[in-house]
Order: sequence, then structure tokens, then C-alpha cells
Amino acid sequence: MSAMPQPLLPEELDRLQGELVGQMEASGCMPLDVAHGFLTATANVADHGQQPVLLDRVLGGLSGDVTLRDLLTRFHAQLLEDLRIDEYSPLILQMPRDDGSMLPLPYGWCQGYVAGVEFLGEDQRDRLIGDQQGGALLTPVLAFLMYEQEQWFDPPDVAAHREAVGELGEAALGLYRWWQQRPGG
Repeated sequence: MSAMPQPLLPEELDRLQGELVGQMEASGCMPLDVAHGFLTATANVADHGQQPVLLDRVLGGLSGDVTLRDLLTRFHAQLLEDLRIDEYSPLILQMPRDDGSMLPLPYGWCQGYVAGVEFLGEDQRDRLIGDQQGGALLTPVLAFLMYEQEQWFDPPDVAAHREAVGELGEAALGLYRWWQQRPGG
């Protein structure tokens, strides 16, 4: 068994995020919050020889960039370890508000998670949605994709919004365990 790569240092995480955001339009890569959701949804196939394909999907036209690939590989390894040891939390962007508080913006992570479910294929997606427990665990993720665009930065009930964002980590861990308990998951 190989040693786990070192977690990213804050400046490396900033570099990865900056490169992905800066090259998103030109390369078709995912920003880091979307990538985090995508890699979370596909965590159970990462150990089945799928990691290169997953990283290629995240990096898009940047897949040949050795430095970015190394940073993303380490980012992915930490994400998988966090899921394995139940210390996972989704990467959610935060927006400062006029009152000095921060508003969590989970939309990218949720979009990435759904893209990951779609990546798994129609059969796996239908299997998840068709299962009572799996569908219930997926509901908090899907709920944020129902927002109207004008509600993204000004949700109708900020307290309920924050509470729902707080449920995403447990939902992701529950979905990870749900897949682990199923053959072929």
C-alpha cells in the first residue's frame, strides 16, 4: 500500500483554485467547489481504476498539466481520506454580506455532486434515486439546485438556508456509506 500524498498547503490550494477558475472558460475545467462535489459523488469508483478518468474530467483541457494534476491528485486523496474517517465537509464558497456575516454558497458543490452522479451512469443514478434511503440522502443536495438564480445570493430564509447547508456534509457521508454497502457501488 502506498503512502497517502501530503495534504495541500493553503498556498497550493489557492494555486489550484486560481488556475482552475482562471482557465475554466478556455479549458472546460471545473472550479474547485464543483470538483469537490464531483469527486465526492464518485469517491466509491476512485479505487476501481477510475481516478485518472475522474481527474481528466475535472481538469478538462488542463489534464496534461503535470503540476495541476499532482495538486488535484493530492486534493482528491485528502477528500477520500476525509470520507473514510468520517471527517468530511463539503467545500462551500462563502460570500460576505452587508451585515458582516458570511452566506454559504453551496451551488457549485451541489452541481458538482450531481455531475458526479451523472458520471456514474444512468443505471447507477436510477439505482440511487429509486432507493428510499439513497433518494432521501440526495434530497439536500438537489434542494439547492431548485433555487432561482436571483435567490442564490439572497435566499428567502437565510437561517433555513444556513441550516440546509449544514446538512450537506452528513448527507455526503451518508451517500458515501450508502454506495459502500451496495455491490458495484
